[in-house]
Amino acid sequence: MKHENGETNRRQFIKTSGAMVAGLTVVGCATQAKAGSMNEVNPFPAVSPESVNVDPGRLQAAIDFLDEEFAKGSFPGVSLVATRHGETFLEEYRGTYCDGQTRDVPVDGQQLNMVYSFSKVITATVVVMVHQDGLLDYDAPVSTYLPGFKDGGKDKITLRQCLTHSAGIPSVQGMGPVLNDVSWQKNVDAVCAHETEWAPGSKTAYHGLSGAFVAAACARTVCGMKPWNEICRERLFDPLGAKSMTFGLPPADAQVALTPQPKNLPTPLDPAHFAMVGHPGGGGFARAEDMLRLLNMHLNGGVWNGKRLIGKDAFAEMHRVQYAKEIEAAVAAGKAPSHEFWALGWLTRGTTKTGWFGFGDTVSEDTYGHAGIDTVIGLADPKSGLALTYLTANSPKSVEETTRMRNEVTNLVAKSLKG
Repeated sequence: MKHENGETNRRQFIKTSGAMVAGLTVVGCATQAKAGSMNEVNPFPAVSPESVNVDPGRLQAAIDFLDEEFAKGSFPGVSLVATRHGETFLEEYRGTYCDGQTRDVPVDGQQLNMVYSFSKVITATVVVMVHQDGLLDYDAPVSTYLPGFKDGGKDKITLRQCLTHSAGIPSVQGMGPVLNDVSWQKNVDAVCAHETEWAPGSKTAYHGLSGAFVAAACARTVCGMKPWNEICRERLFDPLGAKSMTFGLPPADAQVALTPQPKNLPTPLDPAHFAMVGHPGGGGFARAEDMLRLLNMHLNGGVWNGKRLIGKDAFAEMHRVQYAKEIEAAVAAGKAPSHEFWALGWLTRGTTKTGWFGFGDTVSEDTYGHAGIDTVIGLADPKSGLALTYLTANSPKSVEETTRMRNEVTNLVAKSLKG
């Protein structure tokens, strides 16, 4: 099945987000993340491929592919890290990244990454945690939490629809960084002013920033309007030990890989130059290791270090394909589905042959994950225990090239798994 709605809208979002690099200035004081030691023991011990039932010969094909793409200039730098059952069997770094001052900083896994739309699954995880505390109702109108979110056909939009790209408001204009209450309110005003583009729930189409933001805004409302980054820190980042993960501006001395790489140097990391900074739908930062913490917590069924962070029922609902019945009915009728395999926040591979996120066609249908523009992908396969992050230090030449490389990397790593 080809899901043109999601693919087309996401391509439009990638092009728009590239243009947003030269963005807007935000009034007020920006929130800056607290500096902390990033040099703690890696929770994912390095092991030989054989010890986790991975064929080293087949795995070498993935490494060779990475080398070939790097050699022909597909990207200036790249990181590919994979775990199986919580143990690292693949950790490869190549080339350099741009930190705003120079373009020749070696990629070594210690740098913070702008994770863009991978931020959506961070946000969705936190929203699910707020929901399981009884503070949010997935099926209540959003206006229950945001009273101004009513006009223009929005009165029946639900939180569930916002988390599944089915709310009918993918093209909201005037959204940007949300590092303080002034800029946050500007985004609230933008989504409240926007009219629906199609009947909510009738189909899915990629919501670049709006859906995740509305979900986060609902969560803030019921959490006493604490800053979004503080809510995420308390509920998710600290319990995971994910010290690098943040929706705030990283510390001034942090090594951050700026993507897409700015044309002119020096370029500071600020809202004037990177217009999605801090946004729940695309403005998060994290090291690959902390992305893997999130992925492995989900592979563990919502448990991290023996502590349950997401209840069993809440976890099952989060990972349920929300429009499975509609997809099945369309296929049975010989029609192209109007909905994609969205769970709450996560895209699930489903029965697609070649995923536009980069899932390939080798991982199981239960695989879930998320991409971040054309530089980031993180995925997890609950059937094999695989978690994978693949990040490039600049945008490849085209969306088609990005998809080709992501699918090939995923397929080659997945084909190396045995048992």
